[in-house]
Amino acid sequence: MTNSGVIGALAGLALAAADFVLLRMLAARVDLPETKRVLNITGLSQFALLPAIGYFVAPYVIGD
Repeated sequence: MTNSGVIGALAGLALAAADFVLLRMLAARVDLPETKRVLNITGLSQFALLPAIGYFVAPYVIGD
């Protein structure tokens, strides 16, 4: 693992956590159960996607 990849993965994880909290707050305000389910699934899926994207993109951005 490269250092920049780990930094990118951690940044992606932090962004996913913040977005998850915001999507949960939005889901609490929505009336339709289908929309709540989609918002919750989207928030959870970002915990896998954003760290993976950060791991692969960060070395290109930092130049490592």
